[in-house]
Amino acid sequence: MKRKLLMMLVFSQFMFSQSRNCGVVEKMENLKNSPERYQKYLLQQEKFNVELKRLEENQKKGISEKIAALRIPVAVHYPSAKNLSQAEKNCLISLAQSQIDVLNADYTATNTDISTWINDKASYFPGVNYGAMDVQFELASGNHPLSTGLASGDLAVTFGQKFGGGPDGDWDPDWAGYYNIVVEALNGGTLGYAYLASDPADGAAVFINASEFGKGSGCTGYAPSAPYDLGRTLTHEAGHYLNLNHIWGEGTCGDDGVADTPQHNTSNGGCPSISHLSTCTGTPRELTMNYMDYTNDACMYMFTQGQVNRMQAHMNTIQSNFNQTTLSVKNYELSNGISVYPNPSKGSFKIQFSNALNKYEIEIIDQSGRVVYSKEVSNNNDLVNDFDLNSPSEGVYLIKIKTNDAVAVKRLIVK
Repeated sequence: MKRKLLMMLVFSQFMFSQSRNCGVVEKMENLKNSPERYQKYLLQQEKFNVELKRLEENQKKGISEKIAALRIPVAVHYPSAKNLSQAEKNCLISLAQSQIDVLNADYTATNTDISTWINDKASYFPGVNYGAMDVQFELASGNHPLSTGLASGDLAVTFGQKFGGGPDGDWDPDWAGYYNIVVEALNGGTLGYAYLASDPADGAAVFINASEFGKGSGCTGYAPSAPYDLGRTLTHEAGHYLNLNHIWGEGTCGDDGVADTPQHNTSNGGCPSISHLSTCTGTPRELTMNYMDYTNDACMYMFTQGQVNRMQAHMNTIQSNFNQTTLSVKNYELSNGISVYPNPSKGSFKIQFSNALNKYEIEIIDQSGRVVYSKEVSNNNDLVNDFDLNSPSEGVYLIKIKTNDAVAVKRLIVK
């Protein structure tokens, strides 16, 4: 009996160690020790409050604002990844792209599991609507400042290069203008953190633990670990970057500053039942599937419209500080003109072009970073080209299409 109790205690401690842990509260408290940065944060919050009030007043008046899709230049940093082979670098680039794909899907509400909300869970939360932003996160690919160490045309992914540190702390002025993601081993069981109301003008970043970045089988030293293996640690931390609080408001029955989120008495882990109620006044049903709770990746899949309004207000105050010149217009046009189908497939698929590419190179890279298919195509006048991978393993593959002046990357899922 004592042996069973001991085993149960060890198991419960193990499970507790696997709970989601975000470092935003500690980091914001530490920010007060840096008067200059803390003052800038307070000023940023003043700008945010003015913009949020303007947006909310316009919504009450029925004034809709046409917001052009914002392209956000992303740089991914692996400070501890040193002395890598090209295959290892390719693998980490693929992992970075898998994470950016998750970020784009979650923030535009095009994630496949949003259907769980629409078809089932929404009926339990009258008055709560899911929200979507009009943004597109992209790996930056050109016109990098000399201080970054990258040549124009390089994807903004660094290996073994220190980010921040010294007097700049978690900021790096050499990377101002980018949406920086730093992937490294974090201490104390922290899965990730970002500072509230971050600004790319400062070289701000989101920090993600190495085993909670991206999705799929990952790479050596960077394998996503269940139950946080679907890339949603970054979705959560990116919410802090855009000035979202935790849904429980950092205290028992706290206030997250969003009107349409039910009041939570504390954080939730795992995958709570839909019948889970808050102990706060009125015992509201808790919105445990919200990205700003602590539930497992597979059990969070939506922002509310109120949260999106809050993020949009902050984005409006900082969007001009993203360095748009690092994004290739030709890459954007090429990528938008290519579709891959069927997807998922068993290895045979078609690539359809909106305009025929007379000459291009294609590489297909598996999850380990190995190039499994490579071909130069010339004298092509067809809008649809057929491809076949020979007995491929199941998984996610990157399709890289390169012309003389542009590069596009697409994902292919083989089942």
